[in-house]
Amino acid sequence: MAPARPYWKGYLKLSLVSCPIALYPAISTAEKVSFRQVSRRTGHRLRHQLVDSVTGEVVESHDKGRGYEVGNNRFVMVEEEELQAARAAQPIAPTAAADLSVARASSAPPSKAAARHVVEEEEGEELSRPLPVSQRPENTRTIKIEHFVPRVQLDPAFFEKPYFVTPRGQVGQEAYAVIRDAMRGKEVMGIGYVTLSSRKRPIALEPLENGIRGITLRHIEDMRSPAEYFIDIPELQLPPEMLELAEHIVGTKARDFNPAFLTDHYRAALTELLKEKRAALPMPEATPVPSQQNVVILMEALKRSLAADTGKAPEIAAKGKKPKKRVAGQREMLLPISGKGTAKEATKDKPKEPARPTARQRKAG
Repeated sequence: MAPARPYWKGYLKLSLVSCPIALYPAISTAEKVSFRQVSRRTGHRLRHQLVDSVTGEVVESHDKGRGYEVGNNRFVMVEEEELQAARAAQPIAPTAAADLSVARASSAPPSKAAARHVVEEEEGEELSRPLPVSQRPENTRTIKIEHFVPRVQLDPAFFEKPYFVTPRGQVGQEAYAVIRDAMRGKEVMGIGYVTLSSRKRPIALEPLENGIRGITLRHIEDMRSPAEYFIDIPELQLPPEMLELAEHIVGTKARDFNPAFLTDHYRAALTELLKEKRAALPMPEATPVPSQQNVVILMEALKRSLAADTGKAPEIAAKGKKPKKRVAGQREMLLPISGKGTAKEATKDKPKEPARPTARQRKAG
């Protein structure tokens, strides 16, 4: 079952055939073990602070920008609008098959001095406010297959991130199946472009079981030429007997690929270690709950203070108790006041109220 929310939604187009699709990441980092930098003394998490390398002053996040180094502490500032314009540049489609070795030779590994000037932009890095929607580069939300290449010609070194490409809804399933089966029948991969994170990226499409897998590809500028590393390896004439023996050993160890070989044993051992350490941690102290008894005592003291100051009983109901209903004609109960005698004495000193006439007396009057 596919996840509830796809990573990307759009259309897959081949000539005049198109179908709605969704992209889901084929790899997961949910089981990845990550650590935080903490203080050994307090156990609290540490926070990084941006500091000006020359003045030593702390730099706020809104003053952080992008700069391309051109000299010692000399940088060319690049604004977000300029980056967006560069991302919107249209790629040039290849007109003929290029020699991979020549292309890689033009991308020889840079020297250590030049490596500092390689333009690298981290995904998800927020250095400034995002541009308004009207100023962002156009995203057609369409993967248009430009051409097809034999599967064996695409070097796996170009593969970057895999995605599962699935049809959206019942409408496009037939067109989806036509594109998938056509690639499977010709044993080819479709090459096109997809816009991810506001940047156009090359992508390769290949049939996988009942679906299609998309793999974003690295740019040719990121690849290094193997000739730079293998040029010093000499050609050797090996004895036939030695080569035959090596081939025999290879044959005895030949078997089908088992994905279990890729199990991350370090992660499994680390997870067990963390479980043991977590179980040994003392239980966190419970948050103290304020006592209700102090509240009740304080409320009683406030009531007595109010009664002593005003000579009247406070009309504040105790928490959790409803005040009693007063019966019509019922006299008020007087509370004893310090220095004024008892409630009975207070009642004697108070003049009696005239008796209220009954209903029969009112009629007679």
